[in-house]
Amino acid sequence: MTKLDPKSIGEIMKEGVHFWIPGYQRGYRWTSLQITELLEDIWEFHSMDPKKDDVYWLQPIVVKKQEEGIEVIDGQQRLTTVLLIVKYIQSIIPFYEGTGYTLRYETRTGSETFITDIKNGEDSRNDNIDFYHMYNAYETIKNWFEQQSDKNVPIHIWQRLTDQVNVLWYELDYQYDGIDLFTRINIGKIPLTNAELIKALFLSKNNLGQDKDQHDYLKMKQIELATQWDTMETRLQEPDFWYFIQSATDKYENHIEWLFELVTDNFPQQIDIHTSYRTFHAFHEEIERQTDQGKLRHQVVEDLWIEIQKLYNQFNEWFDNRELYHLIGYLLASEHPLSVQTILKNAKSMKKDEFTESLYSSIRDRLQDWDITELNYDNNRKQVKDVLLLFNILTLQHDRHSKQRFDFDRYKNERWDIEHIHALQSQVLTKQEEQLAFVQDALAYIEDSDLCTELEEKKQEILVETMETEQFEKIQQTIVDYFGQGYSNHISNCTLLDSKTNRAYKNAIFPKKREEIISRDQTGVYIPIGTKNVFLKYYSKQTKQIHHWNQEDREAYMQNILEVLGPVITNHLVREVG
Repeated sequence: MTKLDPKSIGEIMKEGVHFWIPGYQRGYRWTSLQITELLEDIWEFHSMDPKKDDVYWLQPIVVKKQEEGIEVIDGQQRLTTVLLIVKYIQSIIPFYEGTGYTLRYETRTGSETFITDIKNGEDSRNDNIDFYHMYNAYETIKNWFEQQSDKNVPIHIWQRLTDQVNVLWYELDYQYDGIDLFTRINIGKIPLTNAELIKALFLSKNNLGQDKDQHDYLKMKQIELATQWDTMETRLQEPDFWYFIQSATDKYENHIEWLFELVTDNFPQQIDIHTSYRTFHAFHEEIERQTDQGKLRHQVVEDLWIEIQKLYNQFNEWFDNRELYHLIGYLLASEHPLSVQTILKNAKSMKKDEFTESLYSSIRDRLQDWDITELNYDNNRKQVKDVLLLFNILTLQHDRHSKQRFDFDRYKNERWDIEHIHALQSQVLTKQEEQLAFVQDALAYIEDSDLCTELEEKKQEILVETMETEQFEKIQQTIVDYFGQGYSNHISNCTLLDSKTNRAYKNAIFPKKREEIISRDQTGVYIPIGTKNVFLKYYSKQTKQIHHWNQEDREAYMQNILEVLGPVITNHLVREVG
């Protein structure tokens, strides 16, 4: 089993740890910039006059015990740099000599001796590339200290370095393959995650039971927690579940990490948001805080794990309840989202019926200031999108006999946006093939014989030569007007559609869009229920002109939006759509 402990640089130095850098790792390569940044960071930490318990965290050190010493799987660049800082301070303040850890590079004979006496290493710096970089790093450290006006800087840095600069000591069990993990972390550029560190923390035998000698019991607890962990992670990786409550596509490698983040919001002590592995440190400090107050360590860990389980179960309960799924999903996915923390707080403090009503109330509050009948694409784009999203969700929700749910996964990942039902005055087509295709598409649906004759003539002209822009613009506008009365950015001429389908027909005429929607629906592409109904003219009273989208169609569509949203809208007026 892995072992995870925070260690100060001072502890490592007092223990006189002998580190061994295996041959599969590259040599020391930190630049002057990286070294200077580390020194500046530690000095900045000192300048903030930190309290005794405050800590400056370095990145984790991944190690494994070997006969040759402590094998460093990840962290050798940091360990080498820190040791070089130690060696410089010891060279100017002899009082500090005699303490420290050692480093030996498997591929560099004499590396331990070179580092130990690096202040005299100028003659050996060119023996190999690693010595060269180490000596240059030492010179960078020396120059940085010499440039400081305060001559006590070395003392202050030493004190902070040995007392308050910590690393996460991530020690692998003997059966772990160091090369495999090194490849994952360094070649694959996949760092350890908060979730992995927290898992190691929770599975530590020291944190699972009072008696470390109860081997069988502790092993059972480890298996139990690990199984529960894996069950949760598997569920959270399911797209329909994850994107119901989350929008992040690649922020979390392990989705369970988000649950731990949410729980840390309730901790009395907050970690700076810029701290590396912030979530892990928050849990570690909370365990230590409660333990210092007299609680048994294993009980603290168990209680924290129960909080994670409660949160997970709460999300499952919401997901399994179709009404809550739709209401909460909308509030989290809208352009004016409610935070999941706020929703969780309400769920915890209210009875179920009160909680459900609070969700409706939250939606009502955001809609009551909007006059839905006056929303338009130009001035109220976010509101239009929110209303259309809610319209699609509630259209499904109102069908009590259906088990169909709104697909938040596809809504978020396919980048749905507002699409005009009847095309606006689009950019004039200038290429011959585009002009020809536009006219031919229109001819397939136009029933006016005179207009058909005119367009056939124009088609022949285009076949001979691309038509001038101004001339074709008139033809294009004539066709657009034929399939819809004027053009409008009003919400009654807008619907939701995924970006891929939207790009497929751009600003095509209404019947061409309708044909594309039907075709994609038949091939399994998810088309929002409201969008599908619009192009099937489900809301229209007159369906004889299926290739047109006119004033009457818009009014009928608007009326249906208001009827569907009625239960959550207050004080709205149903007006004639202009």
